[in-house]
Amino acid sequence: MNSSFIGRAGTLMFVVIVSLGAGAAPAVEPPPNDPAKVRYDETGGKLVVEYHGARILTATVTAQSPDGAKVGVKLEPAQTRDDKDKVQQRLKFVPAEPAPGVVVSLEGAVVASEQAFAAEEAPGEAQKRFTCVRNSVGPSRNLRNNAVYDRRWDWVLVGPDNGRTRIAPGALARDRTEFSWSSRGSAVELVFRPRFYQKHKDIEHFTPWNYPVWKGSLTGYCTWWAYRHSFTQETLDAMLKVFVEKHLSDFGYDYMQFDDTYQQGNGSCPENWLNWNKKFPGGWKYAVKAIRDAGMKPGIWVHRIHRPGDPHVKQIAQEHPDWFVRKADGSIVTNHGFYMLDTTNKEAVENMVRKLYRGLKEQGWNYVKIDGTGDLLRAYQNKECADFFKTRPTTPEQSLRQWDVVAREELGRDVYVLACHTVGNARHVIGLVDGARLSNDGFQPRTLAQYNFMEGVVWRNDPDHCDVLGLWLMDEDAEMPVFGLRQPVPARSVHRPAICAMAGGVLMVSDKVEVYQDDRNIEGMKRSSPVLFTAPGQLYSCGRNPVAWWLQEIDRSFEHWNVLARFQWGRKREKEWKFDFKGLPQEEVKFADLGLSDDREYVVFEFWSQKYLGRCKGSFTAPAMDEGNALQVFAIREARDHPWVLSTTRHITQGGVSLLDEKWDSRGKVLSGRSSVVIQDPYVLTIHVPAGYRLAAGAVDGEKVETALQKETVTVRIVPSATKTVDWKVTFTQ
Repeated sequence: MNSSFIGRAGTLMFVVIVSLGAGAAPAVEPPPNDPAKVRYDETGGKLVVEYHGARILTATVTAQSPDGAKVGVKLEPAQTRDDKDKVQQRLKFVPAEPAPGVVVSLEGAVVASEQAFAAEEAPGEAQKRFTCVRNSVGPSRNLRNNAVYDRRWDWVLVGPDNGRTRIAPGALARDRTEFSWSSRGSAVELVFRPRFYQKHKDIEHFTPWNYPVWKGSLTGYCTWWAYRHSFTQETLDAMLKVFVEKHLSDFGYDYMQFDDTYQQGNGSCPENWLNWNKKFPGGWKYAVKAIRDAGMKPGIWVHRIHRPGDPHVKQIAQEHPDWFVRKADGSIVTNHGFYMLDTTNKEAVENMVRKLYRGLKEQGWNYVKIDGTGDLLRAYQNKECADFFKTRPTTPEQSLRQWDVVAREELGRDVYVLACHTVGNARHVIGLVDGARLSNDGFQPRTLAQYNFMEGVVWRNDPDHCDVLGLWLMDEDAEMPVFGLRQPVPARSVHRPAICAMAGGVLMVSDKVEVYQDDRNIEGMKRSSPVLFTAPGQLYSCGRNPVAWWLQEIDRSFEHWNVLARFQWGRKREKEWKFDFKGLPQEEVKFADLGLSDDREYVVFEFWSQKYLGRCKGSFTAPAMDEGNALQVFAIREARDHPWVLSTTRHITQGGVSLLDEKWDSRGKVLSGRSSVVIQDPYVLTIHVPAGYRLAAGAVDGEKVETALQKETVTVRIVPSATKTVDWKVTFTQ
């Protein structure tokens, strides 16, 4: 227990100084693993909380009896530091004179860095009633939130849960975010935890004050799952051709990433990675240029394995045995069939690591996937390696990390770096990589729920190659109808990319070229890309089991709305590794369980069926799903007393990608806005029209417009002549 004192003004103060953990030298002063400084004036109920030299909470605490009489409030502070150095500070406000029915209120404002967001700290009653995974694009307004987490300084402030705390985003500046905060109850307890992810979630190398999160969309193609080692220059040409013809880069598929197919030899040395094999006659220069000419960015895979059977590795080992982990007799240790680099040897690092990544940077790669994190750590785990490390000022984990320190130094922060494989191994290179593969080879969508709390905070979550016709947890025979196509599409081709979009993670497809030549197979890809950057709505894991419901908030300057997806996961056939959809019954979804106000009206629209579900209060009914329907996506918008966009067809966020602006002119009765559209991709605005309004005309600059009337809605449809931004307006009469 730390020392504390209470001054005459009622000030509670704790001071502890700790050093930064292992890793790169800090670019800025790190926040202390230290309780906040608290000043509380019991007479006036004024509360000030300061941390890391900044005021993070200013509030007024009051209490009132059932008859309206004012009651004094006292502070009961407590703090702990456990054997893992986790600091927890509790500020409990209770009536000075306890009596039945007294309500304590804390009203104030939180000020945090520009990377702060509101979230739900632990599963509450709503999560138990209605299990869902939550995240947000921009500030969250969800009523389930009871905490503010500041990513930059890694602290969290938590209030009472289950609706007893209300947090609303306020002003956002270049270097700060403000939130209004209100908590109520028979007592109000705030909990402050510094170094929240680093200490409380045991992520040792998480020092977010030293590095940003990659915020761009990570969507593209990876060669591995479809082709393994057989991807060639001819395959590249064919793949780029279909991506251009189908305008997939316009839809957000930015990256074309080579995996284990291009390199010479079978060992990790710069000569093998920087010089390509005979499958690519034009070499890396041809590949990089072809990818850029197709409107995409080049990505590449490299490994950490030094196989002694490779001629280059064999020669290097003969000339420089001291570059590798060695036995007591000086011979090189071989484990799992390869040598391990000694990263304490500067000459080895300069020639085997730095030379490689400097070369990749010079070649112009925008995306570098560094494999072998787990392979290297496993190889280190034998007696001979253990004896070697006893004689070196490093550990296996630190030795691995040094590799990525050098890679990042050479690649810079403008190159996306992906670590492989699994969170358990990649956690050792946190802060040096931008993303991590979450599990083993093959699409692992369940991990997106398990590690949702890390997405957009620690790194970008990569569930591995999303083959749109893959079978894992999917029904290979199920087909579902989608708007705009006469024939139904494979249900898995819609379901699989959509889960990446809802999770905010990485979406790298990997099928053979003929799959993308069929328009039915790419409809789900089109509607799921780009993937928008999200912050988690929950600061806890939602478990590894498939989760049916995913909620994404979308915040724009002109509107805030919610997108709710319902996924049907396949059920394993008896004694077979195949899965079937069994259908799901209709289900009542209560707005309060979603974290929305239950006293407001909302309009609800389902994306894939293009069905308006009505104006609802309290709840809406999600229609039943049959054996062919893999996915429903509902737009939930607060009802207005004038026409307003309800949905758009460009993306499953129904406006999150395409809708750039929207405004209502009450005098002219004109709804207008701007949208981003893709060439030849039919774009439909569905507009909710309250009673009393009638459509007069619709117009989109430079495009032919089709309008149609439905009950309570109007659609405005164009087929864009180019990928561009269009201005549109719809005029009504009343």
